[in-house]
Amino acid sequence: MRVIETTLDEDLSLFSGYLRQQRVRHRVYEERGVQVLEVADAALSGPVREAYQAWKSGRLRLEPRTVARPVPVSGVPAWRRALTRYPGLTALIALAVVVFLVSGFPEVAGWLTIIDLRRPDVPSLLALLAELEVWRWVTPTLLHFSILHLAFNCAVVIELGRRVERALGAGGFWLLVLALAVASNLTQYALGDSPLFGGLSGVAYGLLGFVIAMRRLVPEEPAWQLPPGIAVGLVVFLVLFSTGVTEPLGLYVANAAHWAGFLTGIALGVLRGSRRRA
Repeated sequence: MRVIETTLDEDLSLFSGYLRQQRVRHRVYEERGVQVLEVADAALSGPVREAYQAWKSGRLRLEPRTVARPVPVSGVPAWRRALTRYPGLTALIALAVVVFLVSGFPEVAGWLTIIDLRRPDVPSLLALLAELEVWRWVTPTLLHFSILHLAFNCAVVIELGRRVERALGAGGFWLLVLALAVASNLTQYALGDSPLFGGLSGVAYGLLGFVIAMRRLVPEEPAWQLPPGIAVGLVVFLVLFSTGVTEPLGLYVANAAHWAGFLTGIALGVLRGSRRRA
């Protein structure tokens, strides 16, 4: 139910944080040049409107520190807290690190690339699918070609993946990662110039697309509150790399994988977000 309509200049983030603390399901969105705050439970519209008036008049004081923050658990190492809270994300990062350490062995790398690079032919996409080496549709995601490549991709996946796992759980997180990996790897194989590619970046851009879509459709969910600078920066890199600006420097980017992951993530986010709203 619509409770508040105000100008786009007014910052409702503190008031929205207060409502989340009170466990009031709501969302804030723009509609025809105004800002609208809507609550899920019509019975709460009166108290929410009164709280808003109290906040505007100064009778209700809200400070940034009133927004709840996680309280550290004394005596428990940070890595163990992360493992407990994000087991799916932790497993993905650990797997990528292990693969990076062992992929220098040709026998291992031959099982991880989308086709065995020692074979004399490069099959078409349909022929590749018909071979049913299903693991190869996913494993290029775990391949990285430098420590910097691995570190950057892991940093982005951690920032976005923890939000997804917080909302979907470890099982939902892994289902999304697998779907994004398959979409980005097969698209890169079909459209790219070489079967030698890899990295978590296709999945990272898929997670970005998913978070952006969910933020738009389910704005009241704290997990989707992504700082705008992160989203804008990643999209700028996506567009910039697609121009081929890095190729004269010898850096060939799997742009098809990035775009496929990004668009697949948006599509899956729209699908899930629309079901949540319904």
